[in-house]
Amino acid sequence: MSKNKMKMLIFTCVFSGILFGQYTDGNTIVTLSKYYLKPWRTVENGDWKEREKLFDEHRTKMVFRDNLLISSNILYHYLSGNSSEVVVMNEWNNIMDADKSIKTTAERRKKGWPNKKTREEFQKRFNEYWVGGHSDMGNYELNKKMLKRRTKKVKENTYITIQEFRLAPMSEVEGGTSEEREEIMQEWFDKVVMNDDRVLSHMMLTHYWSGSAGGPKGWPVVFINEYETMDDLLNEDLSKLLEAGWPNEKKRKAFQDKHRSYWSHYNHDDIGIYVNNIKQQKITK
Repeated sequence: MSKNKMKMLIFTCVFSGILFGQYTDGNTIVTLSKYYLKPWRTVENGDWKEREKLFDEHRTKMVFRDNLLISSNILYHYLSGNSSEVVVMNEWNNIMDADKSIKTTAERRKKGWPNKKTREEFQKRFNEYWVGGHSDMGNYELNKKMLKRRTKKVKENTYITIQEFRLAPMSEVEGGTSEEREEIMQEWFDKVVMNDDRVLSHMMLTHYWSGSAGGPKGWPVVFINEYETMDDLLNEDLSKLLEAGWPNEKKRKAFQDKHRSYWSHYNHDDIGIYVNNIKQQKITK
């Protein structure tokens, strides 16, 4: 076998292990896509109330009726890169369902607006409020073991943060193992996240098949947290939760030190704070 063929075989084996070894049975797929709105005043005869009505109708007929879609959020700018950006977060059981969901878009559109003229008029007006096109932020695997769904009934729109943390390379964690890391992460979720009433919902997203998958900077993990108010979002005091979770001070400190080392000492990127339109949100049953 030639050197090049041997290199290609090794690459294929390693790549396949990364690609197929990262998905855990029972987890779901989440996509994040970024779109951009036109300022409504720049749209001919534009009106923000009309825009909201169009968006509500679109979500009802195109998103809520998509039986393959588990959940969906449309997140509007609050404190993020650009005031016109909108992030759409969709969740499916698997990548096959996501593909089928996209392929049946035209079919759902015909069912939503049976009359061709009405359908075309709606689509034309709806599109006038968008710049056109989108960028894919990533396709992720949602860790179901560390998932907190919103159970509290809310009347007002909520706030969602999107942050990217990085798991440190195992070689940088003294005595670190993948088994211990998993246990540490699960214990934190069970004792802190699940007991933090300020956090309405929580998602932990890991690389699926796009973007960075590790390397010298570590393994990227995206956290999506939902809060009822900005006060809850800005309140980062975890002292009572930590004391309740680990009453023994010595054990509490040891746990925090280990947790911090696995998470690259909490170095992270803030992607943005968004307003979650609850009327346009599809929640899993």
